[in-house]
Amino acid sequence: PKVFNRGEVMINRRFVETQFSGFFRMVPLESERDLVLVVKTAKQEFVGKRISRITAGEFYLVTIQSGQEVRISFGEVAQITIQHKDNIGK
Repeated sequence: PKVFNRGEVMINRRFVETQFSGFFRMVPLESERDLVLVVKTAKQEFVGKRISRITAGEFYLVTIQSGQEVRISFGEVAQITIQHKDNIGK
């Protein structure tokens, strides 16, 4: 898995748009089909399959568990990981 920690990288709109561009697509490419984003904040961990919207201060992640979108502020993000969906929680 690819791991991006706050402090090592600046997590902002530009970073998310460039590093996770494949997660903005409605239909992912074959190579990205089984990948998920794991976003850790101080309060919670979110596992998502797609970023539905993005603004200057936050992004909306469509979660695997509920299929609903959750608003995540860039300031809350401690870590973002790209990993295979079968390895969640390992």
